[in-house]
Amino acid sequence: MSDIHDPWAGMRPMLPPGELRARVLAAAREAAAMPPPSLLAALYRDRLLRLCAAGLAALVIANLLVAGGGRAPASIASPSVVSADGVAIPADGGLTAAEQLDRLGPELGDAFERSRV
Repeated sequence: MSDIHDPWAGMRPMLPPGELRARVLAAAREAAAMPPPSLLAALYRDRLLRLCAAGLAALVIANLLVAGGGRAPASIASPSVVSADGVAIPADGGLTAAEQLDRLGPELGDAFERSRV
């Protein structure tokens, strides 16, 4: 059994140099001590960041031009929904039917009270 060649013998990783850990930790301490660059300094140094900032500015300007300078949209009167028996029920955006039950009870009358029990 001892003369069988181990095919994985050469696959063991080499150990890193002994001083590597000390060099990495020293570089990390030095980088942590440096203050982060300001936004303007980062924009000055990084070409891709400048391109993104210019694109964002173009989108904001285009939005202002298309939206009309931020005017409030004209209010639209909410339409009323007419049920099969002719009772006009106002549509309320954002509320579910269960949330509208108390307000619709007087309009629906006796049939509503019997179905609720």
